[in-house]
Amino acid sequence: MDFLPLFHNLKGRQVLVVGGGEVAVRKVRLVHEASALVTVVAKEFCPDLLEMARVDQKSRHNAINLITAPYDHSHMIDLAPIVLVIAATNDRKLNHVVSEHAQASNILANVVDDPEFSTVIFPSIVDRSPIQIAISSGGDAPVLVRLLRTQLESLIPAGTSHLAALAGRFRETVKAKFSSGLDRKAFWEKVFSGTVAEQAYANNITEAERLLSESLENHDKIETGEVYLVGTGPGDPDLLTFKALRLMQQADLVFYDQGVSAAVLNLVRRDAGRVYVGRAESKHPVTEENIIQKMITSVAQGNRVVHLVCGDPLTFDQGKQEIETLMEHNISLHVVPGITTPAGYAGVPATDKRNDSDINV
Repeated sequence: MDFLPLFHNLKGRQVLVVGGGEVAVRKVRLVHEASALVTVVAKEFCPDLLEMARVDQKSRHNAINLITAPYDHSHMIDLAPIVLVIAATNDRKLNHVVSEHAQASNILANVVDDPEFSTVIFPSIVDRSPIQIAISSGGDAPVLVRLLRTQLESLIPAGTSHLAALAGRFRETVKAKFSSGLDRKAFWEKVFSGTVAEQAYANNITEAERLLSESLENHDKIETGEVYLVGTGPGDPDLLTFKALRLMQQADLVFYDQGVSAAVLNLVRRDAGRVYVGRAESKHPVTEENIIQKMITSVAQGNRVVHLVCGDPLTFDQGKQEIETLMEHNISLHVVPGITTPAGYAGVPATDKRNDSDINV
């Protein structure tokens, strides 16, 4: 391990950035978002940096200070104590001088795109504050790191920040409720994979708090499950929504219709039960009433049930009937839309201006 991953608290602390171009902009933005006090030294500044400083001054944060001058060691001395120095000029020799000055004063130094002369490097960041994920190759494969970050961005719901903040607010309450660490772990695992999490992901914070409080009060009771009616689109797994994929991988029992592709089914959690409810050779393996009854029974046992349908769940009356019946039984139900038409997948527009009365489905 060439670098030890650490998270540095820069709030209210001095950071010096040498350089006024686009590379410097990216670093200034990062440390500014971390609430550092940033001083930027350069002979001239690009428009983006000038705008950042203007907005900062207008908001009266006064956290970005621009000094129009060539870099001199005195800048580092005058700003003491500095916790981080970033060399972000297009002059490699100057960058090395800045790094040497910082290291001689035992200040952390980052030379952009030059890990050999850096004592710290900036990772690629997936930010769901307070959840943060840092990825680094030590400068060996930055393109690969960016690809990995893109994959993680698609896997982690944007609302994870809401869920983590909610957990933080309830942490002491949960700790007081459960004396055993194992019990707390089991409780949080259930919260993070259940209805509370889904409400937090959707930014329904008040409802998420209510459900979490309810779970704490009734933790010793058998919890009821829930049903998710999930559209799988035209069958291409790449066209599933992030939410559909997440629910498929959390399901305890999966019902699937005719037309749901094998490629989509392969993404279902491995140990989840599967029930085919489509048509086969003019026979009906399961009637709609039987499907719903099986769902009700499974939900009463605390299971998370997912019903996968081709296209969008509400395209046909079957979905409407299912929703109405489950609601009559007070079953927690959520609908996840899917791409409604293979025509769209094939690049055929839904309407044609030459014939306004036609709709392609």
